[in-house]
Amino acid sequence: MGILSRLMPWRSPKDPYWEGFISRPVADPDNELIPAIKNAPEGRIFPVRSDLPEPGRLSRDLAELATFLGASSMGIAKLERAHLESGSGGAPGGEDADELLAKYTLVVMCTVHAEHDPAVEKGIGGQHPVQESASINFSLSAYMRELGYASTVRPVDAVAVAVAAGLGTTGAGGKLVTKEHGAHVYVGDGVLTDLPLAPGVPRL
Repeated sequence: MGILSRLMPWRSPKDPYWEGFISRPVADPDNELIPAIKNAPEGRIFPVRSDLPEPGRLSRDLAELATFLGASSMGIAKLERAHLESGSGGAPGGEDADELLAKYTLVVMCTVHAEHDPAVEKGIGGQHPVQESASINFSLSAYMRELGYASTVRPVDAVAVAVAAGLGTTGAGGKLVTKEHGAHVYVGDGVLTDLPLAPGVPRL
C-alpha cells in the first residue's frame, strides 16, 4: 500500500472514491499540474559559471539535491543518439538529435517510487509519480542553468538511459526494476546537460 493508504488505513482498494482518485482520468486537463510544469518556459543560463568541485563530488551534491526534491535515486549517463526518442526535437526549440548531441554531453535520470503504475492508473493519484518526476527534473535543470551550464528537460528512452546510468535493470514488459523499489518505480524525462558530472550512480 502507498503512503496515503498507510495514513488512511480505512481506504480499501475497492472503495469507489479511492478507485476514482487512483484510476479515473481527469475530466478537465487543467486539474492536472503535469502539463503546467512540462510547458513552463526555461530560464536563461547564468552568464558567469560557478566554481565547481571535482565531478565526483559535484555528482554527489546533485544527487543529494535530487533526493531532497523527492527522487528515490539519481544516475548519470553519457548522452547517446539511441537515447533520444524519435521526434524528441519536437519539444519547444525544435532541435533535432544532432543539435542536442552537439550541445549536451550527459543525461541525468531520476527515479520516483510509484505504488501504482502511471501507464495504467490515469487518475490524479495514479499520475502523482509523473508530477513528482516533472517537478524534480524542472528544478534540477533550472539549478544547472543557475550554475552557468546548459540544461534542458527532454523525452528520452527512459528505461534504457536509466539502465545505462546504473539505476536498475530491465524487467518484464520492458519496465525498470530497481533494488530499492523493484518494479514500483517511475522514470520519466531526462535532464540533458553539459555540467561536468561523473557518470554512474553517486554514492551518498
